[in-house]
Amino acid sequence: MLRLNVIALAAIVFLQGCESEEPSSQFVSECPDANPNLNLYWGDLHVHSAYSMDAFAFGTKARPDEAFRFAKGEVAQTLPDGTQVKISRPLDFAAVTDHAETFDVMHLCTESDHGASYEYCQQLLALGGSDLKKSLTAFREFLLPVIAGDMPKPPALCSESGIDCQQAALEQWHNVQRHAHEANQACAFSAFVGFEWSATPNSAHWHRNVIFKDENVSREAIDYVRHSSPDALWTALDKQCKIGDGCEAIAIPHNTNLSEGGGFDVENRDQAMLFRRAKYERLIELFQSKGNSECLAENWDDPNSDCGFEAYLLGQTQKKLEDDPKSLGAFNRSFTRNILSRGLQSYAQSGDTKLNPLQLGIIGSTDNHTATPGLVDEQDWKGDAWGAGDVNKNRRLQRMEYNPGGLVAVWAEENTRARIFDALKNRHVYGTSGTRIQLKFTGQNDGQRNELCQGVRGSAVPMGGSLRSSDHTPEFAIEVTRDVAPIARIEIVKGRVSAGQINESVTTIFDAPEGVDQQCVTWVDPDFDPKAPSYWYVRTLEVATPRWSKYVCEDLNVCMEKPEANRLIQERAWSSPIWYLP
Repeated sequence: MLRLNVIALAAIVFLQGCESEEPSSQFVSECPDANPNLNLYWGDLHVHSAYSMDAFAFGTKARPDEAFRFAKGEVAQTLPDGTQVKISRPLDFAAVTDHAETFDVMHLCTESDHGASYEYCQQLLALGGSDLKKSLTAFREFLLPVIAGDMPKPPALCSESGIDCQQAALEQWHNVQRHAHEANQACAFSAFVGFEWSATPNSAHWHRNVIFKDENVSREAIDYVRHSSPDALWTALDKQCKIGDGCEAIAIPHNTNLSEGGGFDVENRDQAMLFRRAKYERLIELFQSKGNSECLAENWDDPNSDCGFEAYLLGQTQKKLEDDPKSLGAFNRSFTRNILSRGLQSYAQSGDTKLNPLQLGIIGSTDNHTATPGLVDEQDWKGDAWGAGDVNKNRRLQRMEYNPGGLVAVWAEENTRARIFDALKNRHVYGTSGTRIQLKFTGQNDGQRNELCQGVRGSAVPMGGSLRSSDHTPEFAIEVTRDVAPIARIEIVKGRVSAGQINESVTTIFDAPEGVDQQCVTWVDPDFDPKAPSYWYVRTLEVATPRWSKYVCEDLNVCMEKPEANRLIQERAWSSPIWYLP
């Protein structure tokens, strides 16, 4: 029997998009390793299984239950070409987030007894598998009409007489929940129920992953076909997931580097919409297999520039930038750094409501489509988005813009759904490019000048929190411990809004080219303005190590022919910001 512990905690209570720092009541823990000073847990909140039409089309056969078992390190996963892979370091938590838009037809075609009798299903099943050409046809002709274009359209099968797609979608949603509940193990592994809302208007990615706290979930998996805007998604969650009924959810935007500047419009929007956004959108997935969403600059395609790490834009976006360089500012509106700054602008204009609708924490995840949560090692990566085509090494080198994806790190009291979810919601999290750097980021502006690097934190605020309004200049502490590679650099990224204008800067506060195993450094902001809304987040870089493409080109002996593949990268971590909102 597990030992019970009673631990006093300070909770952050969400109320109308604002935060309270009043102490909460005690909670009872079942976990023997529960820690009031917080443990570090690693996870992946963006993974697709055979329940996603695109993953199925490219040969993935594993269902959510197998994805969770892979994340735990219990089983190897078989890739579409028959290659087997196994996670080197199991995860502590995960969510499988299949596309809600095709729950109906995926259930009818692959889970029901009658799928083989439908012509639609026969065509889909004939195209799905290891033949890359057929897989691409399935992707373009079956999935894209549902999630892309000017307006989303229900799958063609759903217009046939006698087909109840609504019921099929509900049955698939129940299967998703069942797999997560069966995989969940309190104190050992937290398996979250989730789905992806996959809005792709005119190819721009406005996607959100919806993650639920526990078994209390929405009646349906809310899809883009019937709820075709972010506000419609949040409104549906308001109706179907009421806190009074025990239901809590967060919606996490991802691939904002591919959203062409859309999906985060807060200017001139009504207060009800802003509050709904702030209620559900607590995090942003800054890094994943389809690129880095931190920032966009003129030299975005220089891998060594501030915004160039694992940069990837849609081909249509690159063409527009070439034709009109001034359009860069419009596209930058969906990158994390600018989103955070626009949140400050909105806050400065919010008057008595004092609402920042874009107060987002930072995470990473993989978005892999092979039901392999947390498979992020550069040396062992086999590709994840295009099935058997990716496993082929020459094919992988034709798609250099992809990468293994990232991870989300959570500081929480214990490994249970409730504690992990609360940490996510309160933004006590950070994201990485796949490394497991240990990172703590705290700040204080009460004039006490506690010895933060000696563990004397007093009233210091952790990452994800807000400093109190004060004339005292903030002091920050960054504590970093290496993973596989040493720590080479620590940077502070700051955003500030003064007189309505955005000011952003990157300051290196620690630099050790050879790398160190562990470092704690404090930094006092020399340009603090007590009247200016601000945020700060940490970016920590490792010493350079080989990128996955270097391993592949060396294995194929083609590095001389493909110098763009033959390169090193500096894996990194990004903390959630600390805000100052006077």
